[in-house]
Amino acid sequence: MTEDKKSVFATLSEIDVSPYLDKKVGLDYLSWAKAWTLVKRAYPDASYRITEFPEYVLTKDGWVATGRDVDYRQTAAGYEVEAVVTIEGQEYSSKLFVMDYRNKALSKATYFEINKTQQRALVKALAIAGLGLSVYAGEDLPEEKSNEQTSKPHPVRQSPPHQSTNNWSNYTVNYNGQNVLMSLVAKHAMEGNQQAKNFADTLKGQDLEVFKKLSGGK
Repeated sequence: MTEDKKSVFATLSEIDVSPYLDKKVGLDYLSWAKAWTLVKRAYPDASYRITEFPEYVLTKDGWVATGRDVDYRQTAAGYEVEAVVTIEGQEYSSKLFVMDYRNKALSKATYFEINKTQQRALVKALAIAGLGLSVYAGEDLPEEKSNEQTSKPHPVRQSPPHQSTNNWSNYTVNYNGQNVLMSLVAKHAMEGNQQAKNFADTLKGQDLEVFKKLSGGK
């Protein structure tokens, strides 16, 4: 009797992606090129495509079809892209909106921004297939979060509860599954990053006051 063939998910989820991770804003992420290389090594016949949609442009008379297809979809909410990966006949897909640094969908986007989002969608589709899924435990790439709703991260104290505020520039918190300096998170919160603001909102009393002091807020 032969052993049952391992599933795609089982095979990809066993690949250790940690040597291939990069860091940005203190968080781990896997580049599309490295992710795709790892998948092709395991499944040489794997392929992917960026979904094309009929193009519509908004005019004074409403949305008008141009008659051509483009690799993004422009909607009233913003620009949406989709990456679809095929491995051994099974499709895995991910849709993302093109976001700005505040995680807001862009009403106007350059093709560079669209292309970057397509690459992110590809990596996320590969994660759904099993590769590097643990990277998404903290949810998504550092400069982005998808338009899907995610739960707010919960801070975990790494220092004694009565630590002096004079030393809180070195105070660390569990932010999106990573130990990050509180001062760094505070800086991004006060610069308008919505994810960091949501995190700050979970802090009570003295913690929030320290966020303000560290970032120069009032």
